[in-house]
Amino acid sequence: MKVRADIMKLSKSMHTWVGIFAGILLFICFFAGGLSMFQHQLSQWATPPNQVLPAVQIQQLNQLIANVQQQHPAAQKSFTLNLNSTEFHYAPMMWTEGRGGGRHAVDATQKTWLASLDEHGQTLIKQEPLAQPGHLIEQLHETAGIPGTLGHDSLGVTLMGVVCVLYFLALFSGLILLLPTLVKNFFAIRAGKNKKRFWLDTHNVIGITSLPFHVIISVTVVVFAFHDIFYDTLQFASKQKKSFFPPPAEQVIDQAVPKLDINQILAQVKKVSPEYSVSYIQFNNLNQPEKANARIAVYSSDQMLRGATQDFMTMNPYKVSEYNNKFLNTQTGAWNKLVNSMFSLHFGSFGGTGIRWMYVLLGLAGAFLFYSGNILWVETRARKRKNPNDAIPEQRKDVRLLASLTIGSCLGCVLAIFSSMLIGKWSYALFNPLPITLNQLFIYIYYVVFLGSIGYAFAIGAAKALPQFLLAIAVVLLAIPMTAIVSYLMPSLGLWHYTGDLIWIDIIALLIGFVFLRFYRQAKRRSKTADQGSLWAVSASTSLS
Repeated sequence: MKVRADIMKLSKSMHTWVGIFAGILLFICFFAGGLSMFQHQLSQWATPPNQVLPAVQIQQLNQLIANVQQQHPAAQKSFTLNLNSTEFHYAPMMWTEGRGGGRHAVDATQKTWLASLDEHGQTLIKQEPLAQPGHLIEQLHETAGIPGTLGHDSLGVTLMGVVCVLYFLALFSGLILLLPTLVKNFFAIRAGKNKKRFWLDTHNVIGITSLPFHVIISVTVVVFAFHDIFYDTLQFASKQKKSFFPPPAEQVIDQAVPKLDINQILAQVKKVSPEYSVSYIQFNNLNQPEKANARIAVYSSDQMLRGATQDFMTMNPYKVSEYNNKFLNTQTGAWNKLVNSMFSLHFGSFGGTGIRWMYVLLGLAGAFLFYSGNILWVETRARKRKNPNDAIPEQRKDVRLLASLTIGSCLGCVLAIFSSMLIGKWSYALFNPLPITLNQLFIYIYYVVFLGSIGYAFAIGAAKALPQFLLAIAVVLLAIPMTAIVSYLMPSLGLWHYTGDLIWIDIIALLIGFVFLRFYRQAKRRSKTADQGSLWAVSASTSLS
């Protein structure tokens, strides 16, 4: 297929510069997004056993609630009831006192109250600063780690909305560039001495094969980031005075002192939405019966879910005959089914565990796509000697700068996430009680390692930093399963490990650790064999000062 030369030139310029501008932020979002498919399991893995209370039978829930509300007035207003949720795995009943974190934010300081019953039916209540590294990963996925707020949203969410507009343009300009040779070179990956060709081939194959996924992600992120603007515009255009999403109407409660009955709520959910199982229920305004609300998280692997891991229906818990399940995929119309599909395709919240693992691979492949795009720009502009008699080339400063920035930020992000998980666990075991919460510790470790990695890459240069970062990532990953072994052999240290449904985290860390060890050896070999004056030769790797 032939494409006009002027269109090719414009597409190449757009693809290059948009990719360079957005690539590093998109790498962080996609890498964290891949991990966020199992963010709640990662939080479970990082949770000390003393922060987890035993489960109870469904028929014991009413008694548990009555006992807790009698002792803690704050629970008379709001609490969360966990039936079968990895997100609220800490206890059957949870609530907080005081203001929590806002949207797209990790509440690092808030302590949560947990409640359960022991084997004798006695109430267990404790206050814990929960371990939630999965929420840090989710924040990185949504904001790329950019701090600050803009209105009621995070600044990072808004900026990533802008970035994803550029990302959409980069996708289609890249497709135009590939059209002339698409059939001939679609699956061609030519390894050899020409590293630029190898990076280009892998970049193209991943970009084309995952193009529908990337289109969905870019479009849905723009909607997520600017939904208020879209809704306000639609409301203005339709001349509708009331909001598209009005608060639930107050209900008339017949009883003077209404009673909360969990069994009645669950029976009603089963009756009106039999395709779904209940994961958890969040109760609010229980002290105002007319305004009381139960937000019920439900799940079905056979449905397209609107939420990241669940769908939701609502009702007044004191009047279960009044409910709203119109957004569930089985109950809604064609328009909302389309909206549900877009949300579900972004979150990977359909088809069960198999689809979530596929989204992990797509997320990591997307991260590689942006990393390889930056490396391609560097490789294209790196000066090379055509023959041994030529003078040793001096690399341009902008090329060295982007190489160091790419290595430091991308590999620094990977190193920082895994380091926060590992160091957080050891710190809690060796220095408990900590002067700060585990959530604060996860955040501090991430930003210290991430920003330190960028500074270190600039200080020593990309060629020296690359193998060192790869080795550091491998060591941290291999230390994760080793920590589990140490905790098993030496329980007196205060470490902990999980088996059963969570042992796969240690196994995956072990396998990926060996993969990064191989990457380290390849990078080390290349740094030694690269031509003198090459951007990747250790002898030529200098700081940018």
